Amino acid sequence: MTLSGSRALSHPLSAEFERLADYLELMSVRMGERLRYTLDLPDELRGTPVPPLLLQPLVENSIRHGLEPKVEGGAIDVRARQLDGRLIIEVSDTGVGLDAAQTSEGSGFGLEQVRERLATVYGDQGRMSLAAGPSGGTLATLSFPLQPRS
Repeated sequence: MTLSGSRALSHPLSAEFERLADYLELMSVRMGERLRYTLDLPDELRGTPVPPLLLQPLVENSIRHGLEPKVEGGAIDVRARQLDGRLIIEVSDTGVGLDAAQTSEGSGFGLEQVRERLATVYGDQGRMSLAAGPSGGTLATLSFPLQPRS
């Protein structure tokens, strides 16, 4: 499903969250009690069009670089909300956190793909930031207009 979905230019945000749920359930089998997660998608945002494969790379990074290195694992929370005509999506984890070099930029193939998808659809109105989470771990934030640029 992920590969066929990646060929579309957009799909509903609910489809993105459904794929995340599937992925996180699969990872839960592997990590057991070391992985906890919540997905928070308000009903009014379910049909919002977004580029495919926008969130999975962020969740994969949270697991691979944040939770797997931590003996006790941790939690991932994915939350979507609307603010001033923009869609804000936050992926936070309670993993080992970022080092100073990663905090400002973040690198790697997955993050670069997310940035490219945002730039292609939203131009300079699409933003992604990585920061230390408020209670440790990492917070990745995506922000873009609810409507793609014309």
